[in-house]
Amino acid sequence: MKTNQTLAVFIGRFQPFHLGHLDVVERALEVADSALLLVGSSYRPRSWKNPFTYAERRAFIMAGTADLNKPVATLPLVDTLYNDRAWTTNVRTAVMAHMRKAGLDPATTQVVLTGFEKDKSSRYLGWFPTWKMLDASPKCHDGIVLNATDLRTGLFFGDADEMAQRFGAAQVAPVMDWIAANPDAVDTIRVEGAFVAKYQERTKAAEQVYGYAIPVNTADAVVVQSGHVLLVERAAQPGKGLWALPGGHIDPGETALEAAIRELYEEAGLDMPKGAMLGRLRERRVFDHPERSEKGWVRTEAFVFDLQDRAKLEKVKSGSDAATARWVPITEITPDTLFEDHFDIIHALVPEVPFAYASILMAQD
Repeated sequence: MKTNQTLAVFIGRFQPFHLGHLDVVERALEVADSALLLVGSSYRPRSWKNPFTYAERRAFIMAGTADLNKPVATLPLVDTLYNDRAWTTNVRTAVMAHMRKAGLDPATTQVVLTGFEKDKSSRYLGWFPTWKMLDASPKCHDGIVLNATDLRTGLFFGDADEMAQRFGAAQVAPVMDWIAANPDAVDTIRVEGAFVAKYQERTKAAEQVYGYAIPVNTADAVVVQSGHVLLVERAAQPGKGLWALPGGHIDPGETALEAAIRELYEEAGLDMPKGAMLGRLRERRVFDHPERSEKGWVRTEAFVFDLQDRAKLEKVKSGSDAATARWVPITEITPDTLFEDHFDIIHALVPEVPFAYASILMAQD
């Protein structure tokens, strides 16, 4: 077992990996013997903000760090938007799993956490008091900070060759190869990206009129019966084809509960009186993580309806905005098939939903 080692830990989404990320890794390896990149938002469905899977990002990282003379490893990191303690535990679990695999002695290995505080999403840098901190300043090109958002926009809507010059030829090349080899996925990402951009433009226009930020208010229904959760397949962008909770925007004059019931019956066509449904309301909770929706500041209030357990589930049928509605067994609900933060909502409100992060780590090569 290796002793008296220093391990640099760098947490990010790397969507995708670029020259700015490489600069952080290189500076970390000046003081560390090896580096571990924890790839956030792993096992989420493709979207405009998260177009690449963990496996694809791992390949990009390995290609982009191939010339380094010290080992660089990656592990997937699962989001837990409404449980910071669970996320912190996941980080520590991943670091320990890597140490065991790399033969590092936890008692004598110094962990160095590196990164730079770009916004509130970087507040985690202060959550690991026993680890040494290594500040990283952002890398600039022509006076502009390199960031993955600009790179994604350039790759999917701009000049890829210009992106390679700006964000690193060795780092961008494997991403360009992926884009050339996956035209269907690229089309989906572009359509969703255009939708998100237009949505954000409309929101900004309204905010300019009123002079302050305006949240979009929505409501969702979490309907549980006999070990199943009622889900609908989204028929339109964003998230077309993904499973979601029945729900949507709150109409003028509605309460959040009224909106949740209306959307539930419009999208899932439940064959059950609304009064009986209201009688099964167990819990209501607001979910307002600032990154829960790629469209912007979208808040939702979720309502949990516990229906009576029985051998025959309530009848459902797809409605206005849903391609399909069906009861999904709790054991089959996974974050890679659900829209936005709907897995997080279900996981928070339905404790029976299993999700073992340690098992995911054990399955890595």
